[in-house]
Amino acid sequence: MLLLLGLSMLLSGIILFVAYRSLESYYLSHIRFADDPLFRLRQFIASFGDFKFALILMTPFTILLFYLFTKPYAAYFTHISTGINRLAKGDFSGRVIIHSQDEFGRIADDINLAGEQLQKAVERGDFAENSKDQLVLNLAHDLRTPLTSVLGYLDFILRDEGLSKEQARHYTGIAYAKSRRLEKLIEELFEVTRMNHGMTPLHVADLDLSELLVQLNEELFPLFESRELTVRLHAGTQVRMQGDGELLARVFGNLLTNAVRYGADGQFIDIHCVLEGDEAVVQVVNYGDSIPPEQLPYLFDMFFTGDQARTNNNGGTGIGLFIVRNIVEQHGGTIKVDSSVVRTCFEVRLPTRQGESNPASLAKGENAGMPSNTK
Repeated sequence: MLLLLGLSMLLSGIILFVAYRSLESYYLSHIRFADDPLFRLRQFIASFGDFKFALILMTPFTILLFYLFTKPYAAYFTHISTGINRLAKGDFSGRVIIHSQDEFGRIADDINLAGEQLQKAVERGDFAENSKDQLVLNLAHDLRTPLTSVLGYLDFILRDEGLSKEQARHYTGIAYAKSRRLEKLIEELFEVTRMNHGMTPLHVADLDLSELLVQLNEELFPLFESRELTVRLHAGTQVRMQGDGELLARVFGNLLTNAVRYGADGQFIDIHCVLEGDEAVVQVVNYGDSIPPEQLPYLFDMFFTGDQARTNNNGGTGIGLFIVRNIVEQHGGTIKVDSSVVRTCFEVRLPTRQGESNPASLAKGENAGMPSNTK
């Protein structure tokens, strides 16, 4: 949308410049008398200021061109909304057809794939009827909220021709941000579907867990700084294990993001990484609001409506911690959380040696056992 707005402004400027030069050439070659209407028009423009006059004309031209450019995208949102409504009603057989190679096409493909996987799961009897209904209700709620905002802002932009360039850019930016949130929700739904049906293989390699945490700390430094939080990293040297570095980075990135989101009232975030016997133990600690004890057992359940991770005001989607637990269990590990009025601590334990629950076996599709020395 921002690119289309910029293109609209550029084309509008080019059109006005060509028109101005053409009129100027005609004026110099044909106008000879002061009583000519074109002469009086030129005098009025000159008295008002050529630059100011061009800016006034450029605004409606820009809005008109932006409307023409974005008209197909408004239809895309209608198709996506229809597809989401079908999912919300439990109809997984329909498809969203969008002939586009951009984010809209990818969103449509994700919705179609999610519908296919959900349909297969229902046919296999993977969901109890009440579980399916709860999944669809939560999915429809989480997807509809940003979509409603996007449609509202785009409708406002398309209908109000009196918007200035700054206003149009501002509202377009909001619609773009909401679209990215919608894309993130659909990607997480797709990820959950793949995990539930064993479609996410592990790419196992030897990795240094402490080095991974150092890299994540550096990557998320702007986020920590924006919330005025100080990260204290206590990582032992050479905490090595066999695992999927990309998926484990997602685990700890999610836990650190949650620590920032819910620990903003505290001053520090502590990260501990140590070896305990055959396990690598990572703790992510924040000092913000505590989690009620009755919610702790359900914190990693998908779409648990009572936990903090699903509070929309804080930007959570309700799926992140479910994915985190899935990845940890794929590696044969465990995750738990403790919370008090002083601190909230997420603890991940991962086996460092290959055994009955080693990641190599998981990568081949075998079931993982839980380590016997969890604490």
